[in-house]
Amino acid sequence: MKKWLDRPKGLTERGYRKYMAKQKEVVVNGNKFMLQSVSPRWYFDLNDRCGMTGGKRKTAEYIDELFKNVVIDPKEVSTKGFDYFEEAEDILTPEKLLGEIESFLRGRS
Repeated sequence: MKKWLDRPKGLTERGYRKYMAKQKEVVVNGNKFMLQSVSPRWYFDLNDRCGMTGGKRKTAEYIDELFKNVVIDPKEVSTKGFDYFEEAEDILTPEKLLGEIESFLRGRS
């Protein structure tokens, strides 16, 4: 059974997620993050654009887009994306957060 209804043409991806998305709070290195799902089509398009399914990978761009579109709290992460962690010179937290996001989106969490 299809969980996601087709997105109406006049509604943006972000607006659509507001009504259809599932959410989950995760804790990574003592920091709380609220995740919100994206549509499967958006996720696979991102993987293709960033070369995660073959070709030249753009890992930082992939992570940045996921953080900006999946993390809804803290707001600084959804606004700045990967730059939020770059400013703090933190590699471990975004690496673990990426794993949590991918697991969440794939329904393994």
